Amino acid sequence: MLLDFLLLRQAVLLAGCGAAAYTDARTGLILDKITYPMIAAGILLNLLEAEWFFLAFGAAVFAIGYVVYYMGKLGGGDVKLFTAIAFLLPVLQGQVFLLNALFAGCLLAVTFYSTYYVAKYARKGISWKENRQSIRKALLFGIVIAAWLWAVVFMQAIAWQTALLLAFPLLLALLFLAFERGIRHCFFLRQLALGKLEEDEVIAAEFLSPRIKKLLDLKVKGVFGEREIAKLRKLGVKRVPVYRDMPPFAPFILLGCIAAILIPDLLGLLFA
Repeated sequence: MLLDFLLLRQAVLLAGCGAAAYTDARTGLILDKITYPMIAAGILLNLLEAEWFFLAFGAAVFAIGYVVYYMGKLGGGDVKLFTAIAFLLPVLQGQVFLLNALFAGCLLAVTFYSTYYVAKYARKGISWKENRQSIRKALLFGIVIAAWLWAVVFMQAIAWQTALLLAFPLLLALLFLAFERGIRHCFFLRQLALGKLEEDEVIAAEFLSPRIKKLLDLKVKGVFGEREIAKLRKLGVKRVPVYRDMPPFAPFILLGCIAAILIPDLLGLLFA
């Protein structure tokens, strides 16, 4: 990767991620007019440098992201932004840049949103009955995570200081997971008329009636498409549960990218 092109790649990446962070924070959307030029620039730079592996890597990131999006776990704008990052800066100083950026961004997002929404939910009033199942799931995950941290420290795979650093956001994530159903119910759940559904609306599957869920035959699909909406109309369903106003992730991706540029071997330093 030529130095001049490297600086250009970083400049385009940071400018695009900055614009995406702004629009996501303001509107909850990452616009195509931001991500498409980033993707195009990344593809063009890889073609100019004959970096065929980088082109394949970007395509693979898009394919994986699409599967996660199809399951309703990630927004389409986020997938396009990750793809753009993968094309623009696949590696930095021998490290997979996107992994470092996602790691840093996810740690920051988990720390912030878990603290914010658990506190907000506590002020509103926690429904222990509603969250019974998710609390059990969080306890199970907590046992697994604690055992993993102990094992990797015991085997000296990571330092105990790193384990403590990871334990804090993981603990917050477990708290969020414990009250996830109630948080989703209180802050993100909307009952929308079919005519008001937007393209690829995220399905609140746990709030669908068992009958409707069975008739839709969603399997792993997590977004409403034309097929599902047509089925709902035939069934005479007037309103469906969806998730809206989900917290923006792009600002944390921007911070993660900045961290990964400043510390290219971020994962290596933590897990050495």
